[in-house]
Amino acid sequence: MQRHTLYAYVDGSDLDDVVAPIEEALVALAAAPGWVASRPTVVNQKRTVIGGYPDDLPDWELGINLVLPDQGDEPEGWFGDVARITEHLAKLHSALGREFVIGITDNVTGVAEDLFFVESDAPDLVGLRSVVGVRGD
Repeated sequence: MQRHTLYAYVDGSDLDDVVAPIEEALVALAAAPGWVASRPTVVNQKRTVIGGYPDDLPDWELGINLVLPDQGDEPEGWFGDVARITEHLAKLHSALGREFVIGITDNVTGVAEDLFFVESDAPDLVGLRSVVGVRGD
């Protein structure tokens, strides 16, 4: 089992108006050939907030997960998978006006950390490389 998973989800919980086009686009992306490290999986799940108010919207995880290679075992070009996802999210942002958050979950501890936001149609891939901790590729 790889230690880390990259997640890229729509930022927000009020997603009824965009769930269908986003999920459709991400399913097509995940099914496309050419992934280097691993094939991503599409996520669409709602979680009730414990201790929340009755009128609170559930946390809605809508996006894509990518299992990352372990440090030191990265195949050449693996960051291209991350860039491919990010560029696809930028197109969705442009088309639907929704922002996306990219982060990494430690699969051993369960700790997740948001690292980067896709807020434009031209995301800063150099900055993303830096926050993901890519040293070479």
